[in-house]
Amino acid sequence: MEYTVAGHEGVYRLITTILDPDKAPATELAALYAQRWEFESTLDEIKTHLGGPHLVLRSQHPDGAEQELYGFLLVHHAIRHLMHQAAQQADQYPDRISFTRSLRVVRRQVTDQAAFSPGRLAHAVKAPHTELLERLLPPRRRRTNPRVIKRKVASWPLKRAAHRTGDRPPTAAITLVGATKTKRVKRAPKH
Repeated sequence: MEYTVAGHEGVYRLITTILDPDKAPATELAALYAQRWEFESTLDEIKTHLGGPHLVLRSQHPDGAEQELYGFLLVHHAIRHLMHQAAQQADQYPDRISFTRSLRVVRRQVTDQAAFSPGRLAHAVKAPHTELLERLLPPRRRRTNPRVIKRKVASWPLKRAAHRTGDRPPTAAITLVGATKTKRVKRAPKH
């Protein structure tokens, strides 16, 4: 499938193994493809920030390693849930809250609550939300990767400063340029 995105030059080509257009309409696939970075960001949050740069699972048994992985996933989910709650409370987009900052706030709150008394419950619930909303990230730029190179050795345009700007406002307008049909080719059986 080929399509263009409003505000961007060129035609994008998306190849998929889903051949039934009722299961995955072309416009839906094109719009979802832009969200692919969210998964990469999640992996980075778990591997780099939550687990640290030299993450090694301590368990010597497969069941223990699986339990540790589930622990990392649950902690990541809990922090993301806290970020979502804080963003909802302030009517902000959740991506404006830094995961790294949220992780630091949660780690500090856990140690601060070691001598927790029931009278401090209301404060303990509100404090992280307030702290997370103090410094919001700038609105996330639209992620693009133009097909250019740093040095001229091919037929692609040279990488310029204009290619590095991500200040374009996000837009959901997608125009399908043309549809291609898939042909099934019969192959001779192998002997």
